[in-house]
Formats: sequence, C-alpha cells, structure tokens
Amino acid sequence: PLPLPLPLPPDEDPAFAALRAWRRGEADAEGVPPYVVAHDATLRAIAAARPRTRDALLAVKGMGPKRVEKYGDAILSVLEKLP
Repeated sequence: PLPLPLPLPPDEDPAFAALRAWRRGEADAEGVPPYVVAHDATLRAIAAARPRTRDALLAVKGMGPKRVEKYGDAILSVLEKLP
C-alpha cells in the first residue's frame, strides 16, 4: 500500500501563506509590525478552521470583536479565494 501523505507543514499551507501575504499588506499600509495585525498562531488557527462567517471567525483564538470588526471581511475574502 502507498504511504499516507504527510500533512503540509504550517508554513507550506496555502491558506496560511495567503493569510500571511494579506497580513503583510495590511501591516505595511498601517505602518505597524505584522504581529499587530495578527500573530502567526492566529493565522494558523484561521487557516485550519477555514471560517466562512464573522461569527465563525470570532470563535478562532486570537480573533476578538475588535479584530473581527477591523479585518474580518478581508480575512474571509482571502479564504473565499482559496481552492
């Protein structure tokens, strides 16, 4: 039998990579370090959960009401564009 494929390391997950690219743009536009927008752990959790609504995004550790209000629609848009 064929071996089971190993899960992608977090840095190679396309959702995580897309979220990091989005975060870099946001951070640059705001003139802040990327971690101010969202920590890597939060982006990994979002990439794993693949939320489709703001309420689902609120359930992700690191995404409070203010962060969802400010970035929620953009994050959901990034996720919607992924295969």
